[in-house]
Amino acid sequence: MLADRDPLVEPAGARRRLCYRSGRPWIVGDWPDGAVLSATTGRGGLALIGCAAISASGLRRLLVSARDVHDLDVGREAAGDYHVVAQIDGVGRMQGSATGTRRIFTTRQGENVLAADRADVLAELTGAALDRTALALALLDPSAPYPLDDVVPWASVDAVAPDHYLVVDRDGRDRHVRWWRQPPAVLSRAQGAPVLRAALAEAVGARVAGGRTVSADLSGGLDSTSVCCLASRGAAEIVAVTGLAHDPGDDDRVWAARAAAAMPGITREIVPAAELPLVFDGIATADEPLDRPFAGIVDRAKLRATLMRVALYDPRLHLTGFGGDEIAVAAPNYLANLLARRPLTAVRHLRGHRAQDGWAWAASARMLRRRDYRDCLGDMARALAAARRGELRARRGAPYVTALDWAMPPVVPGWLTGAALDLVAEAFAQAAERAVPLAETRSGHADMFAVRAGATTFRLFDQIADALGPPLAAPLLDERVVRAALAVRPADRSSPEEYKPLLKEAMRPVVPAAALRRRTKADASAEEHRGLRANRDVLVKLCDDSPLADLGLIEPAVLREVCRRGGAPDNRAEALQPTIATDVWLRTLDGAGRP
Repeated sequence: MLADRDPLVEPAGARRRLCYRSGRPWIVGDWPDGAVLSATTGRGGLALIGCAAISASGLRRLLVSARDVHDLDVGREAAGDYHVVAQIDGVGRMQGSATGTRRIFTTRQGENVLAADRADVLAELTGAALDRTALALALLDPSAPYPLDDVVPWASVDAVAPDHYLVVDRDGRDRHVRWWRQPPAVLSRAQGAPVLRAALAEAVGARVAGGRTVSADLSGGLDSTSVCCLASRGAAEIVAVTGLAHDPGDDDRVWAARAAAAMPGITREIVPAAELPLVFDGIATADEPLDRPFAGIVDRAKLRATLMRVALYDPRLHLTGFGGDEIAVAAPNYLANLLARRPLTAVRHLRGHRAQDGWAWAASARMLRRRDYRDCLGDMARALAAARRGELRARRGAPYVTALDWAMPPVVPGWLTGAALDLVAEAFAQAAERAVPLAETRSGHADMFAVRAGATTFRLFDQIADALGPPLAAPLLDERVVRAALAVRPADRSSPEEYKPLLKEAMRPVVPAAALRRRTKADASAEEHRGLRANRDVLVKLCDDSPLADLGLIEPAVLREVCRRGGAPDNRAEALQPTIATDVWLRTLDGAGRP
């Protein structure tokens, strides 16, 4: 989104545009046919970019009836997943999705505010420098806690929080305005299930309403099965693709076949294990431009193989099950609030989690005591500071169960340099002093953190898929679907006694009964270790000229030895992924492989 004033600066590769009445470009970009719906009046314009279930006349009515840009409540009128860009009487508004599948980033060039859906576009326009603290935080596994998980890797580019929109006033001043709040979790499972079913059916329906061919994941899990079953009821021709794992103990293929048997109208594509790449395959040649480091890049070859298989059918979009784990499974820290309201249920659930995860009673009880978010971050900051001082040793006193806390502490890799540890420790210390959680309760905060993390994963996989097409879609992460799920009490949404009970109840009239009886979930750890061993030499070679070493953030000799052994000392193959992903991301920033 550009300002209606000179000097005019446009990003390279902008093939499409909408203009102000002055003739200057208002919105520029590169989007697929049919991805933009817009309306204009004498006072301004309104554009929805993405998938929005609203007619052109309906959009125009919204614009005409709005007193100003703050009066536009598009989400109430249109299901889907889209950006909102508006300007009325010289005031601009740009908004992403509440979950974070669509983001807004801002920067300044002179007196003008520039806003875009990708941070790298703005960084290139302004020549922004890399932020070493953001890069150091990107090396933590699986991620830093909020708000450190969303630090933009360029120093002069800022992110607009998903629950806020950007406003640019007539004089060029910009501000962020909150537009979305998490619903209170007050519904029972029985009350919430039909609401969730209707919201998901609406979200999937918005994707398939245009007919033609739509491809869809059908992994055998409940999430993709739910989306695929709903899509099969629509106007589009559905091509369902299933990738067969290398692990013979993976039973996804069995459950995918059972679900497909109940959808006779779909076309199936099965990718044999021999044709499905491993984790880290092709990592040295990864060149997809992403706007931040992304651990999922290690699975790029697998995604490409899937999309290339369905490309024969020329689908206009590809449906995924992203978001199912985030909305259908509650973090066990809901027990802290449940204990005060429903103590018997809380104790029963605690017993179930203890049986599954081996928690000690005393440690569990200790973490259920009153504690705020800054206490949680403060503990992490103090542990980092102690480690930096060389005081890393067994924790004194009684242990506690981190799964019941506000947030899980990330793994800090052993190959970080002292300088990187200093940057991370300082960032944690500052966050512990100022951070406000995403919700008032532990469970509410964990829910929103999980949703935003899932949305980021989807958004970046969509960037990887962009070079191949078609665009990815994640109906389970639509705002209305997330709102419906989070309105259900955590103890009714999730349970140690049953896997995804809310989603099962919601999908009972839609998904075959045989598919709802599944009690297992595939474990990808064997696949990850297999890929790590197969690509050991490639990873070792990356250590020889790592841009992370040039930036003083890693000890290449330590990382090289870990890669050579085939995993981190604690046997977490995943701990390598953020580091390798950040290394590869830095290499894509210019042709010389250096930032």
